[in-house]
Amino acid sequence: MKCIRVCSPKVFLSILLMLQSFRLGRGQEVPSIPPTTLDETCLAVVKDIFSEDRKELLCQTPSGMFYIIPSVNNRWIDENMLSGELISGEVFMDIPFDTRVERETQTLVMTEPPKLLYYQNPSRRLHRQLSRTTGDKTVLVVRVSASNSDVSIDERDLSKSVFGGSNDFVNLKSQFTACSHGKLNFQKRTDMNGLTTNIRDGVVTIRVNMPVQVGSNTIVNEVSRTIEEEFGTTVDGIASHVMYCLPEGALSGVGYAIMNGVLSVYNNELCTSVSTQMHEVGHNLNLGHSGMGSDEYGDQTGVMGYSYKSSETPKMCFNAAKLFQLRWFDDKSVSYTPGQNSWVFNRSFTLASVVDYPTTRSFVLVEILQPNIRLNYYIGFNVAKEFNSGVKQAMNQVVVYEKPWIDGNDSWRVADLSQGHRHTISNFNGVAGDTLTIDVLSINQSAGEAQVRLELNRVGPPPTRPPTKPPTRMPTPRPTPRPTRTTPSPTRGVGGRNPNSIDKPTAPANPSCKRSMEACETTDDCCFGYSCRRISSDSSSDGFTNVCRTVAKNSKDKLPRTQLYWWKRRLRGDASAEMSQELADEAEDANGDEA
Repeated sequence: MKCIRVCSPKVFLSILLMLQSFRLGRGQEVPSIPPTTLDETCLAVVKDIFSEDRKELLCQTPSGMFYIIPSVNNRWIDENMLSGELISGEVFMDIPFDTRVERETQTLVMTEPPKLLYYQNPSRRLHRQLSRTTGDKTVLVVRVSASNSDVSIDERDLSKSVFGGSNDFVNLKSQFTACSHGKLNFQKRTDMNGLTTNIRDGVVTIRVNMPVQVGSNTIVNEVSRTIEEEFGTTVDGIASHVMYCLPEGALSGVGYAIMNGVLSVYNNELCTSVSTQMHEVGHNLNLGHSGMGSDEYGDQTGVMGYSYKSSETPKMCFNAAKLFQLRWFDDKSVSYTPGQNSWVFNRSFTLASVVDYPTTRSFVLVEILQPNIRLNYYIGFNVAKEFNSGVKQAMNQVVVYEKPWIDGNDSWRVADLSQGHRHTISNFNGVAGDTLTIDVLSINQSAGEAQVRLELNRVGPPPTRPPTKPPTRMPTPRPTPRPTRTTPSPTRGVGGRNPNSIDKPTAPANPSCKRSMEACETTDDCCFGYSCRRISSDSSSDGFTNVCRTVAKNSKDKLPRTQLYWWKRRLRGDASAEMSQELADEAEDANGDEA
């Protein structure tokens, strides 16, 4: 009892884990670890567990800890990912700071699904996506040693299996460089000295004073704590991607990764499997699984399906849906929306393989949009050669995939087409009776090209063809000068709307109303064009406060962009740019551009 009074919680936890390790060896009952409470904000991240066909929703704290949210299941996660409400790594959760944490299982004690607080800004999300999937990125491999078990691969072989070396020619680094044609390159984390261990050749050994029987969740958090103690930075700040290699017995299955995150975790020697490495790091890049039929891993035209134990084979990349999301080949990719814009009757195009990307003048990826139902199709020519020579299925065929519009969702292979074959999409774009046909007119193996035609067949009459010669333009009348006054016309209202209608474009001025970021209780307290929102706040007792924010299209409960950027800088151990970003956010908010 004396130790409980004077020892820190971390020391007390270590003593209990030592006792646990000793008693496990003697077959005695495992002592329980006292629960604690959550005292940090929660970023929602999705943990995709390879080979178990399930996902978990985790709370990631700024200190790099992961806690399981037990009150949601696979269906809740999938539905919210499909709708765009849940984007791993970009969404906060409204969880009280005093929520209990069961440290034996690293689980938050919750009975209801958490409320998601998020922000939307497509242009910034695209910028972040490109910055994550292109350029030179660092990788750190962590060899974990438990008190009663060790990883069976030494540091030297782990380094070779990830970065290459003598007699290791196919690895994470070589395949990503080849598949992206140099757009994404992985490098070793530079050497660094810690307090008791050192990073060398991109690998470090971390020892934790606990047995493998405590489970992967507890071990992973303890490894992350140890890394911060050794090197003074969190896992998210030490490298672009961090791979934890756990000893046998700590993890069931192959491994798992944080989607749209930094961390991936592997079961012992599977840390050297090149297909497993690419699969898990693919999740870090926000790629979902590749399925076929009813099998979520059934598509073997890319590494986001099943993986293999070999450290050298198979040599394969990602399917067309994943490659389009990664945006490595934007200059030779095209998106079509059949039936809209300038689309008339059909389109034909030449399709080349991504392997020939540097030399071809043809498209290598084609996206077909269905804006009404937000389920898109992707077409690629799956040539089996060079760095894609080990592809397992649909070799040298034109392959069609479907994937929901939000990144991170699974793709599904729907057709493998040889020359003269056709695939028909019924009720295209949600219109009953409309069909879109995809015909492979020819395949030239020596040239590495396929001729493909898309044809939209409508239930109603086809659209009128454009005239061969454009009609003569009528003289354009001189525009009427814009009135200088800013008040709307009393007869028509703004935009020609009736000012007496319910949707009034103006509101009476209220000199006492609240503006951007001013405290409020209800929306009635805010000026016109603002609404009262609940956001995260460090100054309030419960971690949240209500402020007036600019009304945005399709607005929901959103956080200021500043909050997310501050959170991620804090996770990386960098808060130097916080003030300038906050000022930029307020300036944007004042101009009506809500993040």
